[in-house]
Amino acid sequence: MNLELLDPWEQEYPQIIEETLEDGYVLNCKFNRRGTLLAAGTHDGRCVVWDFDTKGIARNLLGHIKPVASVSWSRNGRYLLSASKDWTCIVWNLVTGEKYTRVRFPVALMMAHMHPKNNFIFAAALQQSNPVVVDVSNGKTRITRLLTDTPEYEGKFFISAISWNKTGSRIYAGSSKGHLFIIDGESYKTVYSERITNTTIKEIQWSRNGKDILINGNDRVMRYYQLEDHDGVPTLKNKFQDLVNRIQWNSACFSADGEFVIGGSGHKAEHNIYIWDKNIGNLVKILEGPKEPLDDLSWHPIRPVIASVSSYGNIYLWTTKHEENWSAFAPDFTELEENLEYEEQEDEFDVIPAEEVSRRKEDDEDTIVDVTTVENVQAFVDSDDEEMDSDEVYYLPPIAEASDDDEDEDDRHDEEMGGGGHTIDHSDRDMRDVAP
Repeated sequence: MNLELLDPWEQEYPQIIEETLEDGYVLNCKFNRRGTLLAAGTHDGRCVVWDFDTKGIARNLLGHIKPVASVSWSRNGRYLLSASKDWTCIVWNLVTGEKYTRVRFPVALMMAHMHPKNNFIFAAALQQSNPVVVDVSNGKTRITRLLTDTPEYEGKFFISAISWNKTGSRIYAGSSKGHLFIIDGESYKTVYSERITNTTIKEIQWSRNGKDILINGNDRVMRYYQLEDHDGVPTLKNKFQDLVNRIQWNSACFSADGEFVIGGSGHKAEHNIYIWDKNIGNLVKILEGPKEPLDDLSWHPIRPVIASVSSYGNIYLWTTKHEENWSAFAPDFTELEENLEYEEQEDEFDVIPAEEVSRRKEDDEDTIVDVTTVENVQAFVDSDDEEMDSDEVYYLPPIAEASDDDEDEDDRHDEEMGGGGHTIDHSDRDMRDVAP
């Protein structure tokens, strides 16, 4: 899709379900950084990647034996991180469709999140244990345990949500008792902590500018925080909740432009999405879907499109009502409200001499067409990006399917190499009781 041809005055939020994606029992989904690919984790342990333009399946990744708890994209789109209830995380190389590495933990995982700048570092939240930061670069796996326990609360809670900030300088972690921890991204020491609620923090979401934070808790309230700078202390700006029905929010996130906050209803008999104005706090729209519970949702990073996951394993794609705009293809095209009598111009049907026609063709042929320069798409440019990634992947090439004999040989190789073919280096100082 040519993003330069999109209508800049298009509706800011979706209105209807345009399409349904089905492939197994989907639990969660996530767009890549450019919105060209959509990844999903399934109940049977697969990771499915759709080409969002064609809506065809680009990758079907088999690696887990239990449900996938979360999926996370690398910055360049080449790697996908999947965290599963089978105690493992897998970093997938999407270009080849193979495992880059597999990391096994002593307990099941709540979620995992890729570093926003480094494609080989991720943070993971473990059930009933301290979170960890994993570095899988240089052919080795190094796991660092994050100490979030305070003396007065030691052993009384665990980290239930974790996320990097946009620059990767801070790790934000939410606990099962409502604590918010901010951890330095280099020393891995806690630099700030606050108890913002008395219930479990389920997820921490960021806006595209990296300075707005949305924290979804089990107390049926979504809290919107703002940062003055990327390393600053968050300030509470607004709260979003349904005071009448007291709805639990299964998932929440920001819109692509960061102006709206959306929450997915946790009601068992509805698939509704609530949209609020971020600053004013008023409810703008309620999107009503099928009578299926909503488990997860994700807003497209550029367009007004929402992907929502139902408890029946389907992904519903919400879009705006499209209106044909022929002026995008012919700038001089004029739309008519009613029939008009055409008045021809005085010289419209004059016979043009052959010499004049030949001269015009020669002038057109002399025009130089530049087919080598690649211009940056403005929709892809972030204000704080130093430069575009030269190795970024927008779409995935097709790959030939391997035979059963080849898959058996790969599995035997993974077992011999300790999973994923990489050696594992665990330091006693970092791992302690988390060593696999």
